[in-house]
Amino acid sequence: MTKLIIILSSCLLLAGCWDEVLYRDVAIVPLMGIDGGPGAIDGFYSFASIEEESITYATAEGKGISLRASRNNAFTHTNEMLDVSQLEVALISEKAAKHDIYNYLDVLFRAPRNRLSGRLIVAKGDMKEYFDKSDMLPMSPPEFYRGLLDTSIKFSLIPDLDLQKMGTYLFDAGIDVALPAVRIAKETGFPEVFGTALFKDKVFSGHYLDRKESAILQGLQKKKNKYLQFIYIWEKDGVKYPITVEYVKSKKKWDIKDGRIDLSYKFKFSVEEFPHNHLEYEKTQIEVNEFLSKELTKDFQKVIDKLQEAESDPIGFGQTVRAFHPEIWGKGKWHDTYVNMDIKIKVKAEIVRTGILN
Repeated sequence: MTKLIIILSSCLLLAGCWDEVLYRDVAIVPLMGIDGGPGAIDGFYSFASIEEESITYATAEGKGISLRASRNNAFTHTNEMLDVSQLEVALISEKAAKHDIYNYLDVLFRAPRNRLSGRLIVAKGDMKEYFDKSDMLPMSPPEFYRGLLDTSIKFSLIPDLDLQKMGTYLFDAGIDVALPAVRIAKETGFPEVFGTALFKDKVFSGHYLDRKESAILQGLQKKKNKYLQFIYIWEKDGVKYPITVEYVKSKKKWDIKDGRIDLSYKFKFSVEEFPHNHLEYEKTQIEVNEFLSKELTKDFQKVIDKLQEAESDPIGFGQTVRAFHPEIWGKGKWHDTYVNMDIKIKVKAEIVRTGILN
């Protein structure tokens, strides 16, 4: 009985969360920047502050041998402890991304209270400029970057990849990470999404896909979001007409043999724009289908060639090879095998929805 009383009394002492942090003691950091390199990291931490009954965003900078050390150093520049447990967006410079990015991200995965729904973006240019422009943005910095990413993801222009999913890719030898890329737009002076940064293993390859190529990558991965559109110029009788088609559904077939991958994709589209009209005629539909098939095959092949040049496999060919073709997977490191494979694609387009006019 005495032992039971002692045990129950001890349990009362264990009440509460072992990792509890009171929000009144910290400044929440929803936006972070990572610059520098291993052993010399520059961290930028954006957090809300209240001045004259209005909310503004301040930035604390810190330097250290690790991301955690840089945050500890940033504490000395502010009167509050900076908390990244609610991180929404992290920008990483090209310079930093050309090293193993897990060296920076490990601290985010360690604490169970950290949210992993945040996103990582490769930022082109001077990292400091992104945070210096915070006051110029039309909304708060976290809202601006969230909106920037949400819109681009909705239109299938960038991968829909949060930290949690990214963590699984970083340790999978059969697939590579591809991350959204931003730059400061010359016209507006604001950050803009311009494409996708390609990685080899955990290191930025130095290669980008532009917005059109990024949309094609989503089509190759069959990971399209709400919208996936392709726009071309179709010429008939010497007159040029724009044609915009939107993804409806698709099928893919991969034929993998020693040294070669033959890809076959069949896309069904709805027509969103076609001033030439006359899609009620079968002849016109056949002509447009053939035109789209030819142009898409050409553009998809260019993207695949670019991925091999970057030695990056964000499509996940390696996952399929590892699962079903061990004789190819076992030849050596997948990237060495992948870049030397002959990968060809054929795309077949079919219009299945012509719009209310036809």
